[in-house]
Amino acid sequence: MRRSSYVLAVFFVALPLFAQTPAVPTEPWPIVPPATPEVYWEKLMLGNAKYVAGALTYTGIAARRTETASDPVGDPPIGGQKPPVTVLSCSDSRVPDELVFGRTVGDLFVVRVAGNVASQFDIASIEYAISKKWTKLIVVMGHEKCGAVEAALDPADPGTPSLVALVQRIRESFVGWQTWPDTGRVERAVKANARSSAAYLLAHSTVIRGAVLNPRPDHRVGLVVAYYKLGSGQVEVVQQ
Repeated sequence: MRRSSYVLAVFFVALPLFAQTPAVPTEPWPIVPPATPEVYWEKLMLGNAKYVAGALTYTGIAARRTETASDPVGDPPIGGQKPPVTVLSCSDSRVPDELVFGRTVGDLFVVRVAGNVASQFDIASIEYAISKKWTKLIVVMGHEKCGAVEAALDPADPGTPSLVALVQRIRESFVGWQTWPDTGRVERAVKANARSSAAYLLAHSTVIRGAVLNPRPDHRVGLVVAYYKLGSGQVEVVQQ
């Protein structure tokens, strides 16, 4: 617990660097590596603004699919996948990451699991993306009315050992939840769980921790905790 608290504190020092949503853009905004984690987050927010406005236009998908399916050639390489953003989010069908951020084939490396909590294999997926030198930004995103978090807030355990393990893990992220007021309780728990999931990545992976805390700006991987609103479609940064 002490180590998790330390890495979480270090992580939140960087959060103010990531600005909130700009106005809906009127021009194309492709993600073109290389860029800083802050630039990638800005571009995700531009895509989210278009999604919120219902203004997504998906063109060139066939060409993009063909390009990413081909073997990389040249220097810098063209073809294959090299997604600069990794997203750890919930399995909920109402949280389609590519649509939420206005992205297309090959843009996001997505890990989805109920409650957006990382197990050994989920961590391995993120480590894989980092080892390939694709990922420059990791987004850990919880969402409004998360069923896994709601189940964790229920004093009664769910009906299978696997579900019990899931809710027990989520409960670790909001100590003292039994005394929380009903108003805003689920949102508070979702955000606490998202922060805890980000801290868990840092505490349980030397690869992820080394990338996020790397002192060299050109080697640093950003880490943002986010919250998705089901009704509006808006993504916001979760502050400490």
